Amino acid sequence: MIITTLDALRVIKNNPNAAFTFPIYDVLSGNTKTAPKIPTLAAGSETIWLMDKGVEVPKSHYDLVHFLRDLWDDVAEIKKNGKVIAQRVAYGKPMLALDETLFKPDAYDDLIETDLVGEKTKREIVVGDLTEDAAAALMRGFIRSQEN
Repeated sequence: MIITTLDALRVIKNNPNAAFTFPIYDVLSGNTKTAPKIPTLAAGSETIWLMDKGVEVPKSHYDLVHFLRDLWDDVAEIKKNGKVIAQRVAYGKPMLALDETLFKPDAYDDLIETDLVGEKTKREIVVGDLTEDAAAALMRGFIRSQEN
């Protein structure tokens, strides 16, 4: 499954107690290995820090959304608590999910994203009749969103 920045942001938002690292390709080395300073998002933070051998690099913090928007194509992989959850096999290739269930939006996330797109594009969103399972999934997603 190919993932986008929106998919990555959703996973980060849904896992506020996890630490994420984003090794990036080192342009100076011909994009064959990752850069020595690794962008890291600590648990509960919205700010990315460059980490050099586990130590924060002073004055190197970035807003999460801007970081992913501007450097998405340079990110080699996404690690959640040290485990690789998505990977780009080579520079310029798409980012692939290693655990697809982690990146699939639930019914509530899907409804909110559709509503936001409709609001932004000024298009009316038509929602079909809900089954009992779909309504329950929406409620579970709403409750989860209120807990964070």
